[in-house]
Amino acid sequence: MIAALPAMHRRTLALAAANVVAAALVLWPWLPERAHPPRFPETHGVADAPALARLPPPATFAATAQRPLFSPSRRPPAMAAQPGTSALAGRYRLQGLVIAGKARRALVADVAGGRKLELGEGDAIEGWVVKRIERDAVVLVSPAGEATLTLGAGGVPPAKP
Repeated sequence: MIAALPAMHRRTLALAAANVVAAALVLWPWLPERAHPPRFPETHGVADAPALARLPPPATFAATAQRPLFSPSRRPPAMAAQPGTSALAGRYRLQGLVIAGKARRALVADVAGGRKLELGEGDAIEGWVVKRIERDAVVLVSPAGEATLTLGAGGVPPAKP
């Protein structure tokens, strides 16, 4: 039947069909979605729900109440000094640690003179030998005993900005 139409009418019909397809593609995003029936997962008994972790007693958080988090006067609790540590901690402060694979280095600063030292295991400083470098501390030994410099402890408190 289309073959019987003149060529001009066939072109007009093809052009009209192309316009309908183009209009449908342009309007597609704004067409309303078909409503699908809601699918709910199968419900199981309440016993299958995960159990909540038990919280520790409120007394565990007493230090938080005594030292408010956003108070400018907040200070860490006083730590008991280890024997031999006080003299060393009064003179030196552990500023940082570098641990990369088996390589371990400690960055220590002289509190009084501002001299900075980089120490490795086995290095000596004023008669103290670095026994081991841990994740957050340096353990030193001497004939007087063993001392530990920890990050953020000992020496002068950090300067306020």
